[in-house]
Amino acid sequence: MIACTRLTTSKDLNVSKKSKIFILGLGLVLLLFLLEIFIGSVPIAAADIWSVIIGESENKIHQIIVLESRVPRALTALFAGGGLALSGLLMQRFFHNPLAGPSVLGITSGSSFGVALVVLVTGSAVLSQVSIALAAFIGAMAVLLLILVASKRIASSVTLLVLGLMIGYMVSAGVTVLQFGATKEALRSFVFWGMGSFSDLKTTEVLILGGTVLVGSSVIFMNTRKLDLFSLGNEYAYSMGLDVKKFRFVLLLVTGVLTGMVTAFCGPIAFIGLAVPHLARGLWQNGKHAVLVPAVVLSGSVIGMTCDLILRLPIGQSLPLNAVTSLFGAPVVIYILLKGRKVF
Repeated sequence: MIACTRLTTSKDLNVSKKSKIFILGLGLVLLLFLLEIFIGSVPIAAADIWSVIIGESENKIHQIIVLESRVPRALTALFAGGGLALSGLLMQRFFHNPLAGPSVLGITSGSSFGVALVVLVTGSAVLSQVSIALAAFIGAMAVLLLILVASKRIASSVTLLVLGLMIGYMVSAGVTVLQFGATKEALRSFVFWGMGSFSDLKTTEVLILGGTVLVGSSVIFMNTRKLDLFSLGNEYAYSMGLDVKKFRFVLLLVTGVLTGMVTAFCGPIAFIGLAVPHLARGLWQNGKHAVLVPAVVLSGSVIGMTCDLILRLPIGQSLPLNAVTSLFGAPVVIYILLKGRKVF
């Protein structure tokens, strides 16, 4: 009886600890979101920003800066960070490899090829955000379609991983060829896109991005029990009644759409998808995906907004986004390699 009581108490304390971490994470997201709105290259008094938020400001310039620049940028960082982190978790579970990320299937390279075709072939350095995003998304979906078709015929995750890498290399080679014959202006525009950015999205584009991330996260959250079984191995999952082939297709589809959408609107963002799942596992210390999936999305949003906030500070205004995300993510990956412990 005493042992049972101690076990229950320990479990309750563990649940309470995780709840506190979630509450702390939500509070941190809110704090970072407010900082994103209040901090920028153009100084605006806090009272003036609050007036804009509650709809009492008559200053058109302040309204444009806050409502059309800072708020969409903060939401983009929130959604993109969460979407990439979830994509990274799904790929690490799919391949049972802690160093897998959203880009391993060549989907990011497909986005780059789509943008390269539009920017480098046309030679235009001035294209609308919608045109670039559409080209990137079409390129990503073309590669995803190839992967999905192959997944129905290839049972081995390792073989599928190699296929994705090879497709990525082939597409990257095509981008290199296009770069060779491009004008300087077009090449400069393409390189800037490749550095990644959470800025310049319109309200409609932010809603599309946010809706995609929310739907993808909801689909995975409703299937967390299946993801628990799948992470224990295909044979065990099959013996427990899981349709492994169908579930693999779902994981690839959700990952591809999330990665393609984020890359289309923000460019290829490095390391968030690879590093954040490990950070979330370390904080929550829970292998159940009912806890891990929202934890990873929350952590990705925090990291996304933190990286973007660094770019708003005087020390980071001249840095590209991928430089900041790499400075965060690379040490995490190095730590995993050096520690050499099993994380799955």
